[in-house]
Amino acid sequence: MLPFIVGALVGAATVIAFGKKKELKEGFEQGVCKAKEVAEEVKKGFDGTIECIKSKKALQVKPKEEGE
Repeated sequence: MLPFIVGALVGAATVIAFGKKKELKEGFEQGVCKAKEVAEEVKKGFDGTIECIKSKKALQVKPKEEGE
């Protein structure tokens, strides 16, 4: 009995989703665009952090003196 009820619910959800296909597609596309924007911002943040770390390491490196 339970598999029949679950199957009926999945079928009903599929019919509803198929009817609202255009709205679902638009929502998905907006979500993907937003995710791209967030990923670009995160990448910029990481790039800035990496550059900062590299510049700090370059300042800390001291050449070895001869005779040591």
